[in-house]
Amino acid sequence: MKKNLLFLLVFFMCIQTQAQQTVWGYIRDSVTNEPVELASVTNTSHKSTVITNNQGLFKINIVKNDVLTVSAVGYRYFTVVYNGLIAASDTIQLYLIPISRNLNNVTVKNSGVSQYTLDSLERNMEFKEAMISPPVKAVELANSGAGFGISLNRLSKKEKSKRKATELFNNSEKEAYINYRFSLDIVTRYSGLKNEALQSFVQRHRPSYEWLRKHPKEEDIKYYINEKLKEDRARKK
Repeated sequence: MKKNLLFLLVFFMCIQTQAQQTVWGYIRDSVTNEPVELASVTNTSHKSTVITNNQGLFKINIVKNDVLTVSAVGYRYFTVVYNGLIAASDTIQLYLIPISRNLNNVTVKNSGVSQYTLDSLERNMEFKEAMISPPVKAVELANSGAGFGISLNRLSKKEKSKRKATELFNNSEKEAYINYRFSLDIVTRYSGLKNEALQSFVQRHRPSYEWLRKHPKEEDIKYYINEKLKEDRARKK
C-alpha cells in the first residue's frame, strides 16, 4: 500500500514538473516598439514576480492556465492567460500600451504630483469603465504571441469575475507602486550599479509593497539599498 502511494506521489510530481516550463519573453512599447525596462511580470497563480532587463527581456516559470500581469510606469494595466501551447523554443512578445492622459474633470494643479499618481488615476478610470461596459472577449494572440489566449482586461458582469478582476487590478497597482518607488534611477543613484549587475540587484532585493508604504521617504530607500549592498558584499566574502 505504501509503495503504491509513493508511486502515485512520484507520478503526480513528474506530471507537474513536465507541465511547468520556463518562458522567455520581451516587453515592448506598442507605439515605438522600444523595449520597456524594469517592467514587472507577475505570475499571479504562484505569486512570483520577475523584472525586465534593459532589453525588455524576462523569463518566468509558468503552467497552463496561469495568469500573468504586467506593470510598468507610464503604461496601461495588462493581463493575459497562458494556454500552454507555446513551444519550448519560442520567445513571446508582449506589447504595453502607453497611458494617454485623459483625466476628464480631474485637474492637476500641484506640479509635484508624481507620474505614478497620474498613471494610477488613469488606470483606475479605465478599469472602472471596463467593469460597467458590455463583456468583450479580447483575443491577445496578435499582441502577445503564441501561447496566450483571452485577455482579462475585460470580463463579464458576473460578480465572481468582477471580484477576480478587481483582485488582479489591485495587485497590479501594487506592483506599479513598487516600480515607481524602487525605480531604475533611484537604485542606480544610490548603488552605482549598471547593466546586468543593476538588473540582478533590483530583482533580488525588490522590496514589498507593505514595506514601501511604511517607509514613504526616498531616504528610506537609500538606507535600504545600502544595507542590501553590504549584505551582497558580505555574501561574496
